[in-house]
Amino acid sequence: MTKISLLGRLSLLMTTIIFMSCDKEFNTIGSDIVGENHFDLNKESFEVEAYDSVAGPVQSNNLMLSNQSINSLGIYKDEVFGTRSSKFVTQVALTDDAPVIGANPAIDSVWVYVPYFSTQKGTNSDGSRFYELDSVFTGGQAKFRLKIYENGYYLNDYATNENGGIEAQRHYSNEVGKVTPYLLGADANNEPATNGAYLNNSTDPAENTGFYFSPKEKIIYKTNGAGLYVDSEGVVLPAADQSNLSKRVIKERFAPGMWINLNKGYMTNRILEASSDKLFNNNAFREYFRGLFFDVEAIDANQWAMAMLDFSKGYINIRYKVDGVDDGNPETPVARVRKTMTLSLSGNTINFFAGGNDTPDDPSRLYLRGGGDKTSVAYIKLFGNDGPDDGDVPDMLEEIRAKGWMINEANLVFYIDQQKMGQSGMNEPRRIYLYDAKNKKPIADYLADPTTNASNPKYNKRGYGGIMEEDASGKGLKYKIRITDYMRSCIENDSTNFKLGVVITENINDYANAYLAPTAPNVTPKRVVPVGTVVSPLGTVLHSPTSEDFEKRLKLEIYYTKPD
Repeated sequence: MTKISLLGRLSLLMTTIIFMSCDKEFNTIGSDIVGENHFDLNKESFEVEAYDSVAGPVQSNNLMLSNQSINSLGIYKDEVFGTRSSKFVTQVALTDDAPVIGANPAIDSVWVYVPYFSTQKGTNSDGSRFYELDSVFTGGQAKFRLKIYENGYYLNDYATNENGGIEAQRHYSNEVGKVTPYLLGADANNEPATNGAYLNNSTDPAENTGFYFSPKEKIIYKTNGAGLYVDSEGVVLPAADQSNLSKRVIKERFAPGMWINLNKGYMTNRILEASSDKLFNNNAFREYFRGLFFDVEAIDANQWAMAMLDFSKGYINIRYKVDGVDDGNPETPVARVRKTMTLSLSGNTINFFAGGNDTPDDPSRLYLRGGGDKTSVAYIKLFGNDGPDDGDVPDMLEEIRAKGWMINEANLVFYIDQQKMGQSGMNEPRRIYLYDAKNKKPIADYLADPTTNASNPKYNKRGYGGIMEEDASGKGLKYKIRITDYMRSCIENDSTNFKLGVVITENINDYANAYLAPTAPNVTPKRVVPVGTVVSPLGTVLHSPTSEDFEKRLKLEIYYTKPD
């Protein structure tokens, strides 16, 4: 943890400024203040106290943002925070209880599909659609090794706490060791085995040893029972046309997503040939088939890729044939019948995170990082340990009260260390989130901001702020967060002066919290961090209140009107 000691909290960093209409900052502030005479505003900046702290392992099961399941998968690297990995395990569910499989099942195809966050941008000349992916971060050739196993570790819904009571089960970001001893695969004979043969054993390296997040749509073409492509009338195309895409008939289209073929023999044995009691309902099925584990490994130090995914929208599709109905005539062959079975990737999930550099012991900077065991939070005390009047020396709030200032606007301004963030491979987070760390909830300014952005909800609450501002070259310059209502509350009542926290956030619209792992086993956790920072792999470096660059120090800016 880096602790910052400040000299003279009451000293002013800047002298009073009377706004002029030509001032660039006036234009920004003025547009946000309704019904005020901006030419009468004064501005002063004050020192604050701030330090950063590594949160440690964090609760990472069943992660949700704005009622949407969000998890990361892959390898992420940058020059400041190092290389991190994100692995994932999910339960699998029957879409129909007690499915009727049929006699002598044989799989034609079985695959798992998880859509990416994407937007269709247009259509190519051949009729295929092209997309732009969202929340995918890449470096180098952007590939990594992906291995999918059957999970043999049961993901409970509930656990017993230290008082003997029942509460929701919590799993933490560093607990991958719970799962890895029980990975099942095609050669594991359904017994617990470490690193059993993985299920995505396709000969296509893009599905395993050289996986990457492709922006291309997936198209399935119409075929006959033998896998040959047919025309719109069902007639098999000539051999010369089998490889001609323009001759094929499109049967299904899928937006870009993880499309992985699974081992047919293994899935036949585990699913289609399972006894009926294992498929009776999801309670029985989840005890029998405990889900899928998505493992990742870096290919080398120079390439990586990580994406945010909603695995709850994913599913396993099994297309197979079974014997048809025997009409009793021995001279009539029994026709094979095509069937489809779908398993949803729903139920309990856990994201596991590992790796990364330790946060530098650098008092001149604030290091914010999302994504797992080394999530880093900055804590801010605007007025130190402000309290009741303690004698002859007035504190900052008492001084403001005595002057009778009417607070028109108050902001915290965080300048980005552009030198550190300009290094190769650095993706800059678009948003940071400031909250009441003591009471584990948003500040009043967040709750009072109704602004929305229809095209991208991640930019809602623009008035509250925290959105990255860029310089002329497109590099991140600063973040500004409005704390006007919070400031007014503190002036009115010392007891509302709480320690504030600031984190990277993946989604400004959700202020739910995730628990940090307790220091002892079987103890109910108390400390939290916002979920929005748990799921984000990004990080940033900000100038602290003691930065050597005086103009870029973290500061509290107050715009006020003097009393008549």
